Amino acid sequence: MSLNHPKYDVAISFLSQDEKTARAINDKLAEGLRVFFYPGKQDELAGTDGLESMRKPFFDDSRVTVVLYREPWGKTPWTRVEETAIKEGCLAHGWQRLFFIVLNRESAIPIWLPQNHIRFNYADFGLDQAVGAIKARVQENGGQQMSLTPTRRAEMFKAEELYRHDKGRMNSPEGIQRILDSVSDLFCEIERQCEAVKGEGMIQMRCGIEFIERNRVQWCGITDDRVGLTVSWNQFYTNSLAHSGLVVREFGIGIIIPGETGRIYLQEPEVV
Repeated sequence: MSLNHPKYDVAISFLSQDEKTARAINDKLAEGLRVFFYPGKQDELAGTDGLESMRKPFFDDSRVTVVLYREPWGKTPWTRVEETAIKEGCLAHGWQRLFFIVLNRESAIPIWLPQNHIRFNYADFGLDQAVGAIKARVQENGGQQMSLTPTRRAEMFKAEELYRHDKGRMNSPEGIQRILDSVSDLFCEIERQCEAVKGEGMIQMRCGIEFIERNRVQWCGITDDRVGLTVSWNQFYTNSLAHSGLVVREFGIGIIIPGETGRIYLQEPEVV
């Protein structure tokens, strides 16, 4: 695809905490535009190179890229990938592709955003005006609003129902078990990658896993005695995903990993 015939009219980048706002914008735009909204595109991304599939809509496969901005956007793993693609796309194809929505006034604007670039303050204008402004930007970039036919409306309704159904299943016993299995697989893959790095003889690191059924915290640790990293799955209730999440922490000093005894560090590890 090229910018003359992109796959999407709009691609939306956002933090997971702002999914509700992103979904509201997506639902209104999708009535007449083609939108890349990650929670609704899992089927398209399945079986692809995930990193490249997440980059392309923001680099050159959409007429307009919309950023729902608040800190720490651009610092989480996926938004960091999207931020890089957006910057590279704007440098290659022009800043008119970017529509930057500031969700709160407290967050410092990224230094790479041109001073003369218009920033839309969501708190001042709200959902409907944001959607109207995005539609106008799409038209400026050669896009056209499609009429909302009964067939298209039925497709949108079906997609929304499937999403709600799949999200609801996550809190079922089967859904929770699948998540735990995925976490266990992730830890094993981290350990395997560490062993592969050690096998090259360049970096000597240690990896440990603590995965105990029904524990509130399952975690994996990596260290080379100079820096450390932990990956933990926090699940406060065995039968619910409420307040659960996968957390990655980096440390500027060595850490004690699962299974180690008798090892001490004089300095308390501090999260980077």
